[in-house]
Amino acid sequence: MRKHCIMFFLMVVVTFNLYANEEQPVAKQWLAVVDSGDYAFSWQQSDAFFKENVSQELWVSKLGEVRTPLGDVESREQVNRKAFDSLPQLPKGEYVLLQFNTDFANRPKSTETVTLKKSDQQWLVIGYFIQ
Repeated sequence: MRKHCIMFFLMVVVTFNLYANEEQPVAKQWLAVVDSGDYAFSWQQSDAFFKENVSQELWVSKLGEVRTPLGDVESREQVNRKAFDSLPQLPKGEYVLLQFNTDFANRPKSTETVTLKKSDQQWLVIGYFIQ
């Protein structure tokens, strides 16, 4: 009986962790697009709210200015995850902020922050920041 309880507990924990991080693959795929330099496609893969507030032309220009000089990603590790049901100046909803410790070729020890919003049962990027 005790063995079954432990197995059930492990299954619940694993299931919760998978559910709690369902947005991580989306963020990583989106970051891979940014890493490839296809900034226009990263804009296309973002949430409608993001697209309504930042034109593709402005996004490509500004991201190119900031991201390109950093060089290739040498390592990236997720270090933080925070979930929110509201964020300042945004409508209520499901939001997740993911932070990554990232070493770029020309700037090691950076922090990337990706903010995602759940829209129509899928996670989409609404923000990106490099520190």
